[in-house]
Amino acid sequence: MSSNDDFYNVIQYGDVLETVGDAVDRHGISPSGSVSVSPTAHKMIADIDFDGTTVYADQDDPIKLGLQVRSGHSGFHGLKYDVGAEREVCSNGMTAFVSELGFEQTHGDPFDPGLAYNAVDAVAESPAEVEHRLAQAQNREFMNQEEALLVLLESGVGRFLDNPVPDLLNGLYEEVDDPDSPSLWETYNAATRVLTHYTDDSVSRHRLADGFESAAQLLENGSNSIPDPEQVGRVAVESRSRQLIERGGAEPYWDGEVETLRELRGLHGLGA
Repeated sequence: MSSNDDFYNVIQYGDVLETVGDAVDRHGISPSGSVSVSPTAHKMIADIDFDGTTVYADQDDPIKLGLQVRSGHSGFHGLKYDVGAEREVCSNGMTAFVSELGFEQTHGDPFDPGLAYNAVDAVAESPAEVEHRLAQAQNREFMNQEEALLVLLESGVGRFLDNPVPDLLNGLYEEVDDPDSPSLWETYNAATRVLTHYTDDSVSRHRLADGFESAAQLLENGSNSIPDPEQVGRVAVESRSRQLIERGGAEPYWDGEVETLRELRGLHGLGA
C-alpha cells in the first residue's frame, strides 16, 4: 500500500459507521445489529437491521431488511454496502442479492459519504422491489434436486463446510418442497441455511461473508436481474463434466455422480 493519498486512502471504520447511522436517522428507523473487526483489524463487517422494514417471501416467511457494510485495509478490499436481510422463521442470513441496492468504492478515492446515504436510502425504500425479486425466484426451477446440489457445490458454497455434500443435502431437504423441481429461492435458502447454521466457529465471519456472496449468485446475475436456472444448471453440468468425465482425475462429489451428470446432460440436450 502506498502512503500517497493519490494511490491509497485509509477509510476509517468509525467514519463509515457514523455516516451510515446519520443516514438511518434521516429515515426515522431504529437500527440494531453488530460490528465485527478481524483480529488484525484489516477487515470490518457491520450487519445493520432496519427495524420495521420487513418483506414477505410468502405470508409465513417474513424477512427483515437491513444493510451489510464491508470494509478492509488489506490493499485488496474496498468499501461495500449491500442489502442484507434475515429470514425470521429460521434466522438465515442473506446479503448482496439485489445488485441495484449495492454501492462500493475503492481505496483509490477518498471516503465518499454520499454512497452511505445512497445505500441506506436504497434499502429503506426497496421493500416492493425485494418482494418482486423473491417472487421471481420462487417461479424459476432447476431440473431436479441433483442439479440444485451440483450448482451449490460448483458455486463454492461447499468450501465453508466440513461435510459439503451431506450438509447441502440436509439444507435442500429442509428447504425444498418438491425435489423434482427445486426453485432458485429454495436452493438459495438451502445455501444460506448451511452457511448460517452448519458452519463451525473456525470459519470466520469475514470468510462467511464471501460464502453468502457466492450464494447470492442464485438470485442475482450481476445485471440486477434473476438468473435463468436452465442456463445456471447447464453451465454447472458442463463445467463439472469437463472436470470429472472428460479430463478425469477429479474425485466425485458423491457415489454415482458420473451417472447423474450423464442424465443431466441428456436433460439439457448436451448428449450423454
